[in-house]
Formats: sequence, structure tokens, C-alpha cells
Amino acid sequence: MEKCKFCQAELEKNSTLCPACGKDQQEEAEQAAPQPTEPQATAAKEEKPAAPGKTSILVMVIILALAALAGMLFVGQSGKAPEETVPAITAPQDAAEPTDLFATEATIPADGNPDDVTCKGTYTADDETVIAAGDTVVATMGDATLTVSQLQVYYWMEVRNFLTNLYYYGVDGTYYGMDYSLGLDYQSCGIASGMTWQQFFLESALGSWANYQSLALEAQKAGYEMDEAARTEIDTTPETLRIQAESNGFADAQALLAYNVGNCADMEDYLHFLELYHSGAGYFNDFSAKQVPTDEEVDAFFTENEAAYAANGLTRDTRSVDVRHILVFPEGADNSTIRTETFSDEAWAAGEKQAQEILDAWLAGEKTEESFAALANEKSADPGSNTNGGLYTEVMQGEMVPEFDDWCFDEARQVGDYAIVRTSLGFHIMYFSGSNTLWQTYARQDWAAEKAQAMLDAALEAHPMEVDYSAIVLGYVDLAS
Repeated sequence: MEKCKFCQAELEKNSTLCPACGKDQQEEAEQAAPQPTEPQATAAKEEKPAAPGKTSILVMVIILALAALAGMLFVGQSGKAPEETVPAITAPQDAAEPTDLFATEATIPADGNPDDVTCKGTYTADDETVIAAGDTVVATMGDATLTVSQLQVYYWMEVRNFLTNLYYYGVDGTYYGMDYSLGLDYQSCGIASGMTWQQFFLESALGSWANYQSLALEAQKAGYEMDEAARTEIDTTPETLRIQAESNGFADAQALLAYNVGNCADMEDYLHFLELYHSGAGYFNDFSAKQVPTDEEVDAFFTENEAAYAANGLTRDTRSVDVRHILVFPEGADNSTIRTETFSDEAWAAGEKQAQEILDAWLAGEKTEESFAALANEKSADPGSNTNGGLYTEVMQGEMVPEFDDWCFDEARQVGDYAIVRTSLGFHIMYFSGSNTLWQTYARQDWAAEKAQAMLDAALEAHPMEVDYSAIVLGYVDLAS
């Protein structure tokens, strides 16, 4: 029997109208979203290298990654994302027709170990089957349970979070070999060998639930109470989603929910996710904030890990600077042409004259950092800093264009120093705000992060998760729409 291209409901033979979603099967199955706009480059910064630090300490990767999506950042039906929402993913233009997601043939890989995520080669089932299994418990942690319908939220949030993070780095899933024309169960994961993308995201989803649930249990034991802002967010979520649905052309909040996490989860399942997230992550963040090392502990921690820090470019002498600037282009240049076109000596001279006039106006006034910041917001052509007073903080040596960098890291540089510096990007009216020795900052953060990670590890050990992989089924969401 044929299935609807949009919602996968079963169709009567030769039917062109879906009885479930009402959509005409002659319409295009994929509604292409606009390609994401490339963020405008700042006028002073070079490509920023990874910050030095102890790269092995990335505490609570899953919790921190999902935090951006905890408020349910949904996209609209048209594919156009409202402000500050997750951008829709566009399928490659040469993508083949979608593979039958419910084929009975073996997938990649075949069914594997019943006690781990490879248990099933594919966990995908039609919506009717998943909805019928909605109350089936698939994971337990003591008396706490995770059901099939609740799992749908965790799973699709993991998928969308992954794609959104890629978007902010200027790539999409195809960068790792993901094919939007195929189901996630039909293709090997490009970043984890031996499993499909579906298995990869399922393992991440279960890990997220384990993190949140174990921390929530510890929070309950410690008498932690969720803060008022988090409680308000949960209580107002149904109305918030209703408004989002209305503004994006959905029938109601449930339709918006289905668009993002599939037809097999409802508002109650999403609120379960939010409740657990705010309980667990809130307790974790509260615990982390209270981890304040002494100066002696910071020094000892850095010494213990000095080789690892040095391998990442951080020594006790490494410093960063805070600097403000006002960028003035050569006459006739703008952000779209300064890197690609050549300007005459006269144009450069006109730009320098304008920069000097701005500097003279500042010198004739109060000559404070605050007055410089006000001028930067008014006069600077740098889109990366002309709304925050021209300020760049924690700038590392080698991060800016050469002449800008050389001025900032001159050993004689003092707070309050100013100058006009010419670079290939124009004239920078500079103001030096200060410098920071970095090793204490990184060591302090990493010391606290290590304590928090140890707390999470202990919570997971105290509350082990058991999973019945054979009971798991997953619905389908069209990532290309």
C-alpha cells in the first residue's frame, strides 16, 4: 500500500489526497527552505583559532548542547525560520527521490547486539505503530521511566541540535556525508563508525535522558528547587507554542510540535522533557557555580596539567587583550568591497582624514572609554563591533589582522593608549582597554568543570540506566522540509 509523501499515512489505491493530513500527493514532497545567509565577516578579525585550554575537559557536552533547544526553537511550515529559531535544512538540489523508509529489507548495518544501540538495523516504524506503542517503557532508572512517546522528543531534539550546530559553523549534514534524501537508518554515520545516523542520534538521546534524569534525582535528594524563570517557562510553554504555531501557519501547537519532532509525541511529552531538563540542568548549573577554587588550587591544577595546556598554546605568559576600535573605510569602500577591490591613494587619504577628524572629536571631549564607545557605535563601519562600543574582548595574539594585532600586543601598550592604525581593511581608531593573563582563567574554569563532571559521573553511577532496545520504535520527520 502506498504512503503519504508528507505524513506517511497509508493511502487508498490511486488516491491523490491523504485522509490524515489532507495534502495533495501531486504537490512537491520537499519544500525547499531558503539557503542560510552567510554571516557578515567582521572588519577586523581574521579567522579565529580555537581558544587554548585543556581540550579534554568539555563538561556536560550533551546538556550544554541541548540547552539552546530547551525552549523549543521551532521553524515555520514555510521553511522560513522566525528570528532566533533553528534554521530549516535544505535538501541538496540533486537529491534523489526519498527511499521507502519502511522497506522490509535489511538496512545498514543489519540487526546487531540486542543489548546496545545496534539492536535494530532500523528503529523506524509508521506513525500508527509508534503511537500505539507510545506508553511502552524503553528505559528505566530506578522508578523513573522513559516511554516511546517521550523518547521521540529527545531523539529529534538531538537531530535538530546537531544540524543547527553545524549551521552555525557554516556547514550542514552533508559535510559529514549525511544524505537528506535517505532515512537516517539507511546511511552509515559519518562521525561514529559501526552505526547508522539513526543509531548515533538514538544513543545520544538516551544519554541525554540519563544525564537529565540522574541529575534530577540528585536534585531531589539535595532539596534543589527549580528557579522561578524555569518554572514560568514550563508553565507558559503551551501558550508560547500556540502563538508560534499561529504566526507560522500551523493549525495549533500540536501541529507545530509534530512538524519538529514528529506525529508520535504530544505536548505532555514535550513538557516532560522540559521538566526533566530544567530540574537536571538547573541543579548541575547551580552546583557548577558553587565550585570556586582557591588561588592555591588554581595554581596546583595548572601545574598538574601544564603540558596539556602548553600543547594547546597556553603558558603562564599567554595573555589576551580587550580593545575598542572605530573602523573607517577608504572613501567609496564598504563591507562588501573592502576585501575584493582596490582603492586609489586619494580614497585612502580621504579615509584617513575622516579617521583623524573622529579621533580629534573624541580628544576634544571627555577622552574617556565611555565616550570612545559612544563614537564607535555612531561612526564605526565594523559590523562585528559597532553595536557594543567597538569592543573586542579576550583577543588572542594572531587573531586580528597583522597591524591591528601588532599594536595591541606591543609590550609597551598601556590602558588608555590610542592611535590610528592602517590595515588592509581601512583605518582603525584604537583604544586599549586592558590585558588579561589567561592561565588562571582557564585553570579556574577547568578545575570547576572537572568537579562538576565528577558529580555527574557519580550521579550516573548511583542511578544506572537500563534500556530495552527491542521495544524502541521511532517516527519520521522530514529534515529536508
